[in-house]
Amino acid sequence: MNDHFWPSLYPGIIVGALVGLSRGGVIATVAGAAGGTAGAAIMYFVTARLGLDDGIISLAALIVGATAGAFLCEFCSSRLAATLRQRP
Repeated sequence: MNDHFWPSLYPGIIVGALVGLSRGGVIATVAGAAGGTAGAAIMYFVTARLGLDDGIISLAALIVGATAGAFLCEFCSSRLAATLRQRP
């Protein structure tokens, strides 16, 4: 995966967008895709550092990282939106 950085982000975009769609709304979808991309990028560097290149373990790690990043980013964006709605 050392020479495949950008293709490794595609699972992050797809999984993140699906997580955002499951939570509902356009903002959640965009936040989920952004968080999924960030999570996949982080897991790419972790798996590359550990030497787990081009295998099912690296793909599973990308998906887990994308899911965690999408949920975290979507949660933060929903909290921010709720806080902004409460202000007068």
